[in-house]
Amino acid sequence: MPATDELSELDDQTKSASKLDFRQRIPALDGLRGLAILAVFAYHYGNGGNQSSIASVRAISKVLGAGWSGVDLFFVLSGFLITGILYDTRTDPGYYKKFYARRVLRIFPIYYIAAAAMFIVGVAVGAHWRAGHLSFLFYFGYPAALMWPSLVQLSPFVRFSHLWSLSVEEQFYIIWPWLILRMGSKRNILLACSVVFIAAFLFRLAFVVWVNPDWAYAFLPCRMDALAVGSAISIAIRAGWAHKLQRWMAPLFVVAAASFVAICVSRRTVDHGDPVIAVWGFSATEIAYGALLIMCLGPLSKVFSQPILRMFGKYSYGLYLYHFPLTALLERIKPWVMARTGSFAIGSVFYVAVCLGFNFLVAALSFHLIESPIMRLKSHFRYQRNSREPNCSVVGGPRPTGVMISD
Repeated sequence: MPATDELSELDDQTKSASKLDFRQRIPALDGLRGLAILAVFAYHYGNGGNQSSIASVRAISKVLGAGWSGVDLFFVLSGFLITGILYDTRTDPGYYKKFYARRVLRIFPIYYIAAAAMFIVGVAVGAHWRAGHLSFLFYFGYPAALMWPSLVQLSPFVRFSHLWSLSVEEQFYIIWPWLILRMGSKRNILLACSVVFIAAFLFRLAFVVWVNPDWAYAFLPCRMDALAVGSAISIAIRAGWAHKLQRWMAPLFVVAAASFVAICVSRRTVDHGDPVIAVWGFSATEIAYGALLIMCLGPLSKVFSQPILRMFGKYSYGLYLYHFPLTALLERIKPWVMARTGSFAIGSVFYVAVCLGFNFLVAALSFHLIESPIMRLKSHFRYQRNSREPNCSVVGGPRPTGVMISD
């Protein structure tokens, strides 16, 4: 927490950010989550103009092709929010029970509804389900699918490879609460985050060189540095480093983002399967998004608190879960749209807009009809007030309902 005399030196934006109460909902975090889901959506729906004869269309397609990095932003947010929750409730008598009960209520219901729907569709189109697919019901579909790629090569009508990130997320939930409780102090947690960041980089390097770049993208040990970045930010803010972090985040973001762009330009691709991007590019995006997270709670808080971004952030879990399977349905209207507009560029814009609207409607209905009623049960698992640090001034700490994709 900044000392009183140090607070007087901060600009108005940093002052405002440093006084945010972690027990309140931070609008900018919803907006940042909205940006993340829009990036992932653009990657799956708008990345199709690489072969266009129009240079501007190819350029836009390249930018949208980097939308996979939206998952890195989700991971950074998850590390930030979950670590804050765990650290601030570590003295609660129901530490484990309440954390996992709240996670189950938020994540499992529509996940299993979506899984059931995909199973039914798979049976209808003659997809060959295997015993290994049961691993997806327990969030261990990855690394199972990395060892047996046939698990995700079912049918053009059944698409669920995007579930790798939810698998990583749930595996993180299994390990991190125990570690936070054992490490205890802020110093130990920050040290652990540093070790995790370095270890993940080395894991990716090893898998790219000796195994398969796919492992570097979808295997928890290779992606845990993004979670560590968010976790470190959460603890650093609680250690009173808010104003110091704010001073350096803009230049850090510029350097990290420029490094990622330079890597992509030099490699002439934005494909996450490229070995250099898979090793160095991931680190650059995670650092850039960590800096963006801190800025969105300070100088960029108004930008990320815009209603349009917050609206997408509100429904981000449903959007993430449903949007990729729905591509099998919606891509069938794309030729019709192109034929009616007579232009690839105009048709693509119209197609993406229609798909976004349809996905938004599905996610909104899911949220209000299924998710919200179930989330009310969280009231049975409230954290004790005295288990937190109510006087801690932080830059956008979490509240117990916060989480990456599945807030």
